Amino acid sequence: MFIDAAIIYGQSKPFTVSIQVRNEDDTGFVPFDLSEYSIYFRILGSTTHNAKPLVEHLITQDSELDEDGAITNAVNGEFTFNVTAEDTITVGLGVHPIEIEIVDIDTLETEFILTEGGLYGEFNKIHVVQV
Repeated sequence: MFIDAAIIYGQSKPFTVSIQVRNEDDTGFVPFDLSEYSIYFRILGSTTHNAKPLVEHLITQDSELDEDGAITNAVNGEFTFNVTAEDTITVGLGVHPIEIEIVDIDTLETEFILTEGGLYGEFNKIHVVQV
């Protein structure tokens, strides 16, 4: 997964994601079932994995779609993360790295990191812009 998105400063914007993985016989893709998982969405302070999160949202099947986002269709691997107007004010204008992790629903321990870089190792990011 690679995300390079723009958001207008002071406005909220939801982003919907659908996760698919290779099927068992490696001939195609199937949805990744999120029923046993939650998701952390973070806007980071720098482009390192251990960077301090400036914004963090825990996304579950029961979380508020307009605030954090929500797992909207767990069986089909679909979730929405929301960058709120307040988030844009917290991080300010500019380019900010993001991290999306799939975590165990009970322990919140990391199972997978979805945003580990693009084709050339560039970080997933959001651009907070003013128009």
